[in-house]
Amino acid sequence: MKVLRLKFSAPTAHFRIAQSSNPRKTYPLPPYSTAIGLLANILGDYDKIDLMLKDSFALGILSQYESISNEYTWLRNLNSNAHKERFGSIENRTWQENVEHPGGQSPVVMQVLNEVEVFIYFYHPAKEILKALQENIHFPERWFSHLHLGRSEDWAAPCGACLIDLKLSKKPEDFCKARQYYQWMPEPENAFMLDETEIERDYRRLYEKMQGNLFLVTSLYAKEKVSWLDGKRKQVVTIRNFDHIPARLCKSQVPLLDAVTFPLIYCDTEIKTPVYLARIDVKKGGTSKYGT
Repeated sequence: MKVLRLKFSAPTAHFRIAQSSNPRKTYPLPPYSTAIGLLANILGDYDKIDLMLKDSFALGILSQYESISNEYTWLRNLNSNAHKERFGSIENRTWQENVEHPGGQSPVVMQVLNEVEVFIYFYHPAKEILKALQENIHFPERWFSHLHLGRSEDWAAPCGACLIDLKLSKKPEDFCKARQYYQWMPEPENAFMLDETEIERDYRRLYEKMQGNLFLVTSLYAKEKVSWLDGKRKQVVTIRNFDHIPARLCKSQVPLLDAVTFPLIYCDTEIKTPVYLARIDVKKGGTSKYGT
């Protein structure tokens, strides 16, 4: 199966686990939504993005990092009530004889990955999208902004983009370095396969044997308006309503299905690892959906 493989490196990265607050914890690899947003940034053209999101496609993500550290920072709350609670009145910005920024602020600890390497495997039926990504990655002036993984301050450097052939294999030498990379392994119902009966059967058995916690991983989102009453005043905000893909977070060798049989799986034989592809379904109609 022909896919586009894109490689990126970054000195730091933070892929926030939404349910964490202080410390703000990070996934060891980007969710699908971050990868989709990165691809949209590289395309740098809304018509091409709409074409990319016109049909369902597939994504696989691999990641590794050297170390993890804690970052201490201040987060500000610009709500007027938070400002009053901190300074006593809207007009005042002085606290203990020091002039501060408006709003309330809190110290927050953030987990940060260091020296990160990410591979993105992208399958799409529209060949012009693959060609545009392969070309644009070398022309920063075509991007919407600098490339980043997660936070905008986590700049990412493109290390290459090429079409490769993901091969179906049962040979251990083709996936012997599986434990070197974190990756998402989507549930069988959300996995992408090219109508291969044997690989589908093996994938289901492999998924049951694979070790790894199950997460709901963000993918595409739609912008939606949400309203509520604040006292007698109606408030309206626009939020991003994400789709989620159930997937295991895994970093382990490929287990045997029985005493002597390895599963038939897609492999990147250059870096010797399996690649688990998730099917990203684009809903027809409604608001345009993008990554983050």
